[in-house]
Amino acid sequence: MTSDSSSVPGRRSFLSRVLTAGAALGLGTPRAVQALSPSVGAVAAEDPWMSRLKGAQRVVFHSHLASDGIALRWAQTFLDTQKSAYGLTDADSSVVVGLNGRAIGLVFNDAIWGKYPIGETLQMPGARNANAALVAQLAARGVIILACSNSIRAAGQRFLPEAQRGDAALRTAFSEEARANLLPGVEVVPAMIVTLQQAQDRGCRYIYGGG
Repeated sequence: MTSDSSSVPGRRSFLSRVLTAGAALGLGTPRAVQALSPSVGAVAAEDPWMSRLKGAQRVVFHSHLASDGIALRWAQTFLDTQKSAYGLTDADSSVVVGLNGRAIGLVFNDAIWGKYPIGETLQMPGARNANAALVAQLAARGVIILACSNSIRAAGQRFLPEAQRGDAALRTAFSEEARANLLPGVEVVPAMIVTLQQAQDRGCRYIYGGG
């Protein structure tokens, strides 16, 4: 029976070659190599919505397409199922809905829907936001509803009448009007692509609720 000790020199030789190669590449010691790895869970910023993530069950529903409000409805279904099937309260969960692109039209109020072709653009005909009541219900249940500032800034290119979309002044005016007419309970974040990363860093499972 061969002794395990016979292989030790070979292992030492292998490790020596690895360290030598690392030094030649400028990586230095194993500690320095480890330092090159990204810091898992590092926190770069603390936006206001983050302090509301208190539930043990954490999920973020994201959409850049309206898709008849699926992201909002799935958030409702998630909370309802946690309660009916597992006996959990809304406080046991932290649910985030993140909207960007065309999906931000889901959180515009009826004043904007009645004035501009929002419903036509979202393929949800009507002069009123049919999801307004659901947004209010979700906000009352503690759901964190986030809209992308970048998407609001570019919203005129999507929601103005087509003949007006080339006018920079009209696009700016629409962006400001839209920001002032978000549904109650909706919070604006700088960029949804960053917010999604931040949510997942804080334990939220990602679910895409688009088309």
